[in-house]
Amino acid sequence: MSNFQEQLFGSQSFLQFTLANDTVVGKPSITIGNNLQIALLDRGVLSVSPQGNSLVHSILLSVAVHGNETAPIEIIDQLVSDIFAGKIIPKHRLLIVIANPEAIKANRREVDENMNRLFSPSLTFDSSTDAVNSDERQRSQKLMAYSREFFAQEAGQKIHYDLHTAIRDSFYKQFAVSPNTNGLSTTEYQYDLLGQWGIEAILSTAEKSATYSAFTANHCDATSFTLELGKVKPFGENDLEDFAAVITGLEHAISGNVIVSMDHKVALRFKVAGEVLKQTENFRLCFPSNIANFTQFEIGEVLATDKDYQYIVKKSGERILFPNENVAIGQRALVIIRPL
Repeated sequence: MSNFQEQLFGSQSFLQFTLANDTVVGKPSITIGNNLQIALLDRGVLSVSPQGNSLVHSILLSVAVHGNETAPIEIIDQLVSDIFAGKIIPKHRLLIVIANPEAIKANRREVDENMNRLFSPSLTFDSSTDAVNSDERQRSQKLMAYSREFFAQEAGQKIHYDLHTAIRDSFYKQFAVSPNTNGLSTTEYQYDLLGQWGIEAILSTAEKSATYSAFTANHCDATSFTLELGKVKPFGENDLEDFAAVITGLEHAISGNVIVSMDHKVALRFKVAGEVLKQTENFRLCFPSNIANFTQFEIGEVLATDKDYQYIVKKSGERILFPNENVAIGQRALVIIRPL
């Protein structure tokens, strides 16, 4: 552990300090080698700012919106340690977020609510009502404010990578969800870059959403992605070699060494064809619980039923994504996608 890291976190890593300390007092900051200012803005919220006059990018790296998605948490914790040790020298401004520390401590996806449905400026918030006073709801309010402030600064590009792992297996092991406008040069460049990182498929969606990446795309003018990097596993069971290309890509993005090779792999492109909401407790998915994301179904097959509703495949090429019949009533239980 570097002496610089010890100045902020003592003998602990960024992750260990975040889990052990409920509050951060005084917003401590230090300046380390290469004139790099690092400030702990809040619990699990770290700002990294190169000092100088050149116009740099603003890059938000977030993990643990769901507390049991451990591989991205381990990746980011190591990246922070490497920055303190001088192994990675950031060229661009960073905001690094461990989103849901209490869910990590509980070893659960969420404590009270799915945080990735709470990043909406219009979200109802009433501190006098327990039902809308969850840890996730309060935390998402803070993270939206930090994100707005971060992306309000002038930058060459504004980029957000929200790192996740999925509940179930996937036909494409690593994939991305993009709430950005297709065709923009910044978006298309990122699509190429993600293909080089080993992202096999990219889903474009214009559906209204309250995910973290949708918030930064729609309200902070960022080019944003939810990156699904594999399947959920407990701490200690992740093989970070499985994420080597993504880790290298993040290191290059941070340090300004990004080069898109001419022979990079091209991620397959999909679009959202529809979403199925859970309307009542009678909602059921009509396929095995272990079926993989991106599985394709035939015309006429019934994918989901509810009290007065069923979803039947109507067009060739329809596939499923994020099926989960255990969501709250009114939330999305299934995404229907098709290849572009």
